Amino acid sequence: MAAPTPQEVSQLPLRALGLKPGMAMQTRRIVEGAKKTEAQYFGAIEGKGVMVGPLGSEGAKTGLVEGEVCVMRGFTGQYEYSFLTKVLQTFEKPFAYALLAYPAQVDARMVRQSMRIQCAWPSTVALPRADASLYTEDVTLVDLSTGGAMIKAASNLGAIGSSIALRMAVQVEQTAMDLSLNATLCHNNRASYEDAFFIGMAFKGLTAQDKLVLSYLTQSP
Repeated sequence: MAAPTPQEVSQLPLRALGLKPGMAMQTRRIVEGAKKTEAQYFGAIEGKGVMVGPLGSEGAKTGLVEGEVCVMRGFTGQYEYSFLTKVLQTFEKPFAYALLAYPAQVDARMVRQSMRIQCAWPSTVALPRADASLYTEDVTLVDLSTGGAMIKAASNLGAIGSSIALRMAVQVEQTAMDLSLNATLCHNNRASYEDAFFIGMAFKGLTAQDKLVLSYLTQSP
């Protein structure tokens, strides 16, 4: 089956998502009053099962119950996805995880044409104020693609649609350089497990050199 075009919801096999161990997910039991629980993907054996566990090294329980049906949701950096599954078993040793029934298909929506790389780079953002001055804040770049980025910040920075500049020091072929990229704020979510905001942005007005540097950064190990 062909991959969905951006904004189109389609059904794909789970393997097509390119999930990697450690990717964040959300689980929710299909029972009255159940809340979403932060989780992470451990791995899967096609046709047999999917392993998920609590998010973070301190997680002790999965929050899932054997025999119940739950919905899994997540974002791979390229696809938003969800699927219904059944909890086959839960384990506490050697670590906490749940074994879920392998889904025949998942609902997926391509959000970006290009995959984003995960990172943790100190960066700075700058936003124009009403008086035409610039407000700057130190942030952490958590993922990057040739079309946009996500940062972790102490504040929500601004309204969706606002203009922002992302500045970071990078190395290209062992040459240090400062990269400054103009962008538009696309989404803003408060973290559920720490006092921070995760903010997505789409780059705009990229120069040919900007595109070359981003391509290098996202394809280099």
